[in-house]
Amino acid sequence: MSNNITLTNGIRTNLLALGNTKDNISMVQSHLSTGLSVSNPIDDAFKYFSAKSLNDRATDMGVRKDAIDQAVSTVTVASNALSGLETLTQQMKGIMDSSRSGSATQRGSYETQLKTLSKQMKKLVNDASYNGQNLLNASTAVLDVYFSDKSSSKLSVQGVNFNMSMLFLKASGAIAGISGESGLDLASKLGNFSQALSAYQLSQASVLATYNSHTDTMENALDNTVQKIRAQSAILGNNVAILNVRLDFTKNYINTLSGGAEKLTVADLNAESAKLMSLNTRQQIGTSALSMANQADQGVLQLLR
Repeated sequence: MSNNITLTNGIRTNLLALGNTKDNISMVQSHLSTGLSVSNPIDDAFKYFSAKSLNDRATDMGVRKDAIDQAVSTVTVASNALSGLETLTQQMKGIMDSSRSGSATQRGSYETQLKTLSKQMKKLVNDASYNGQNLLNASTAVLDVYFSDKSSSKLSVQGVNFNMSMLFLKASGAIAGISGESGLDLASKLGNFSQALSAYQLSQASVLATYNSHTDTMENALDNTVQKIRAQSAILGNNVAILNVRLDFTKNYINTLSGGAEKLTVADLNAESAKLMSLNTRQQIGTSALSMANQADQGVLQLLR
């Protein structure tokens, strides 16, 4: 004996409509709760994978952005150190110039000051490091900054050697005043100076002339150093400008990529809210229609009674 219950066509139609409405309500509620109209490939495969591609690209560019930002800091540290080097070099030149008219005691003090300055300049160069990268203590140092996944899209910042062994060379490359570790022992090693500064008898015209000549040579070397520092500062400043331009571009690019992905997946909350109200109304109408369909069966029951 069959136990199947046969439903009328009207009831089946209304039940199907109510089921669809319920599914749509659940979907709209999901859109409202997550803020996304497309959260998986089932919703819309094309939009989902297009948005994923854009978001993946944005993530990759975020890594590049962080690297560019760190590179800006590395170059900025080197640039700031060069400003300090220029100040100390100018100070050293001033001391040498003052020594022309100073007494033996004063020149002894100047010698000590020069020694201190040269030590501090060396320390400044070696301390100009950021994240393990120093662009001032080795000409072999290179900072490669990549702007995208293309290997050719990059900026290479070349390092220089501003250690004491390279600091006071004349344009010809000859030693002018201080070279190598002699910059740390000025009392006995001052390049063109054959003895300590305090040992020169400047009251003698010939000695004064020799002293002035050596001082001129050393001051010229210091002037050359200042020019080299300024030239390198200009190069680093240009590199910082380029890096900042690329940093701003990358930030905007990431925002554009993320915005493009959102256009494909983010739900319009106003539209979804209106849709939910419409579905709720439709559900109420469907319930009423189902009730009316049932009333037809009830009429048949009344006839049987």
